[in-house]
Amino acid sequence: MLSPLKSICLAASIVTFVGLSSGAVAQNPVIELTVAERGKITIELFKKDAPKTVAHMLDLFKKKFYDGILIHRVDAGFVVQAGDPQTKTKGISGPEIGTGGSGKNIPFETNDKTHEEGTMAMALSGPRSATGDSQWFINLSPNHMLDGDYCVFGKVTKGMDVVKKIAKGDKIVSMKLSKASKSK
Repeated sequence: MLSPLKSICLAASIVTFVGLSSGAVAQNPVIELTVAERGKITIELFKKDAPKTVAHMLDLFKKKFYDGILIHRVDAGFVVQAGDPQTKTKGISGPEIGTGGSGKNIPFETNDKTHEEGTMAMALSGPRSATGDSQWFINLSPNHMLDGDYCVFGKVTKGMDVVKKIAKGDKIVSMKLSKASKSK
């Protein structure tokens, strides 16, 4: 028979072993995007697959960077794009719209995620370039011609019907961290 102390140590060892052998479950951040007069969209971010991109985006969410930004691009059957802060003051019509950002470019990241309907990816000035900043897009259909050239860092988990109703000029009310999702 084991002493109480040895029993506690054995139990702790078993719990540790089970936790390690089952593979630690990572927490993926989940954000809530609210678009005026359209509704809410829930997006899971792929922290493991695009760590620098997700960290940068989380920093922007915390600063409320996206609050008030307008959706400046909607290509039916292709993408919905936003993230240019110039739209807050200049609207969506000027020739410079689509060129603005937060002022902090991030390195290009690649992963095995593909551009399926509902995936969120970093907009870039050119494929595979370190020009990602605050602009992102959500795929409205599978866009496999973009695979490997634009980093997929998230996926809509709820509200794809809302995404499909978004129109050019719609306003982002908020884009904020909602919670974390358990994902292997």
